[in-house]
Amino acid sequence: MAVSDYVIEVTALARTRSEYNRKGFIELAEFSHSNQLKRYILAMTPRLILIIYVGAILTSAAEKPVILRYTFTPDFATSGSSLHVVLTFQGSEAGNSKLILPTTWAGQSDLFKAVRNLKSEDSITVIKNTDADGVRILQYPPKSTIRISYDLMNDWTGSLRHPKECRVVIQNAQAIFNGQNGLIHPEIGQTDQVETDFRWHKLPRNWIVASSFGTGRRSQRFKGEWRMVYDAIFSAGDFRLTQTEISGERLILAARGSWIFSDRQAANQILDIFRVERQFWGETKTNRFLVILTPYEQDFGSSDGTVFTSAFLLFLSRKQTFLTDEKSLLAHEVFHTWNPYRMGSTSGEATEWFTEGFTQYYQDRILLQAGLLSYPEYVDRLNQIVTSYWSSPDRNWSQTQWLERKQTGKPEYELPYKRGAIIALWLDQRIRKNSLNERSLDDRMFALLKSPEKILSTDILIASLAKGLPLEDSTALRSFIEDGATVTLPEELEPDCGLLVVENNGSPHYKPSNGCRVQLKARAAE
Repeated sequence: MAVSDYVIEVTALARTRSEYNRKGFIELAEFSHSNQLKRYILAMTPRLILIIYVGAILTSAAEKPVILRYTFTPDFATSGSSLHVVLTFQGSEAGNSKLILPTTWAGQSDLFKAVRNLKSEDSITVIKNTDADGVRILQYPPKSTIRISYDLMNDWTGSLRHPKECRVVIQNAQAIFNGQNGLIHPEIGQTDQVETDFRWHKLPRNWIVASSFGTGRRSQRFKGEWRMVYDAIFSAGDFRLTQTEISGERLILAARGSWIFSDRQAANQILDIFRVERQFWGETKTNRFLVILTPYEQDFGSSDGTVFTSAFLLFLSRKQTFLTDEKSLLAHEVFHTWNPYRMGSTSGEATEWFTEGFTQYYQDRILLQAGLLSYPEYVDRLNQIVTSYWSSPDRNWSQTQWLERKQTGKPEYELPYKRGAIIALWLDQRIRKNSLNERSLDDRMFALLKSPEKILSTDILIASLAKGLPLEDSTALRSFIEDGATVTLPEELEPDCGLLVVENNGSPHYKPSNGCRVQLKARAAE
């Protein structure tokens, strides 16, 4: 029998060592009293050993993690602040690797412009350009240790205002970047296992490190899937640390700048929203979560936030306080902890109708549940989404058209948020109506969180969300998402909570009913 035949038998008879032990050796042990079987075992021993050996090799190779080492060293030169980065990893047996540079994130493009002085730290590695701005080819002797260095610098000018925080921010008082806009890395699959080491060198004495993988320590490590590094935040600066804990959620606030509220007040307000969302998702595990709070270089007029691996980055104007808009922003970003991060990996922009749109639908429902919004206030904010969607000239763009034609900073960039939120509203009401209000969209969200399927494509999401719907509703759902068909607005909100009103000019809005009490379902803890 050829070696290739043994490999085929490994996949057919023993996909993993544990499966082979269960289906193979246990069965043999049960009939070991048979002389005929004993002779068979002796005859098969070399073959079995080879099968197990090859299977072990294949399993070991599949599980072997990619080891990466990063060092970060700030440089405050007169020509401008920069962060010097050195990446070390093991080269392949083939003697070449793809090196991936930042390109797009959060609606920003050409992020590689923040990368300067990219070079090899030794003479044996050659870096070659490709036709793609975000890809380089490395050539080196097989299995060499690769050391690549580069500098991160602001590729924007002027004061720090939205949306510049979505690019690398390197200043005299802080350095903030993330896995998608600041890390160069070899080509790695999102679910591939990695062992990463991050070290900060020569920081100013008053600087504190605050990242997805720890606070305070200048050396941090992570073992797990690459997507957790890819979605991580990294920062260091003149931060103040405040720690607080409630209901199993441990919050660490890393704040800098001067505010009209105290760090403790900010931490408590943020934690209140965490508490409600933990209750909704049925979260019982103790979690550590970092919130980085830093100011825009303006007094009023802007706020923005982004969730990362075990962390949240919040930018506020210097004299801003936690008003409804800011609390809604917090509720939105905290909701991302579960949608999509704990649900699984998504298809990026192609699934924003769900990751962003459904999250926008829930963010004010969270505030309503927390008592931070009255029901009329909630309906008023829902009407803002309805108006934005209904008045959009791009309302009927297909998903393909949007992916091809969207532009950062233009109204159409927000289309998945608004359309996704209206789809969530429609779907929630259809589920309620079809089940006589026994079920809601909440149940579909809980099912996605529990699902073993952790690659969330549009097809997988539609299949999960459409379970139990009549055929015409399932067809409509797909048409809303993929074809851009106008979403049918429900005539009623919840049971007896509000009615759809259409003005003479065709503009729709909801009128809330008096005394309506809306409750999020809250997933039962397991």
